[in-house]
Amino acid sequence: MTTTRGARRALVPLALAATLALTACGHNRTGDLEDKLLLDPFNDKPFTEDAVTFPAPPVDRDAVPFSVGRDESPLRFAIDPKSVSIGKDNVVRYTVLITSKTGARNVNYEGLRCDTGERRIYATLRNNTNQWIGNRAVDMNESANAETASLNAYKAAGDWQRVGSGGQADYASELMRTYFCDVRSVAGDGRASTLVRRLGTAPSGRMYGP
Repeated sequence: MTTTRGARRALVPLALAATLALTACGHNRTGDLEDKLLLDPFNDKPFTEDAVTFPAPPVDRDAVPFSVGRDESPLRFAIDPKSVSIGKDNVVRYTVLITSKTGARNVNYEGLRCDTGERRIYATLRNNTNQWIGNRAVDMNESANAETASLNAYKAAGDWQRVGSGGQADYASELMRTYFCDVRSVAGDGRASTLVRRLGTAPSGRMYGP
């Protein structure tokens, strides 16, 4: 009798341990990601990009200039303030205008990830027109004029590129390190208008254009 009772007592903790193990296994199957994030708040979270639409083409007189490389660049840079946005995915999106001393100009619609230090060029404005031409990740047959630009949805693809370490023409690095990002977060209070005001503090104070 004593032996039987002892065996039963020995089986109780074993059964309890087995029950806990099964419960843990079931929890791991359903909440593995949540557990990882709770245990390690710095663990990389899955990135899901917002649907992206092209903004209206910029108006030169509204563009806000900003300095790059201690203002030593032969190019001039400006941002269309109306294009600046911060998505739910924490991507800062903007239209950048790049002009040479001879007046040649490129206009890009881009996205910047402060958390990873990466950027993406969504589209380029065709010279002397109001048409956006999508980057290679977009169907090249798609374009948008001034009236339908906001309806031309970008097709997301994995073409994020690491931002450079700075230089005379590395405007993306300047935007990330000086104006749009604070370490690995979007600078300011999370409002696009705040980022535009930060651009307005450019030390050069020069107007946009050649």
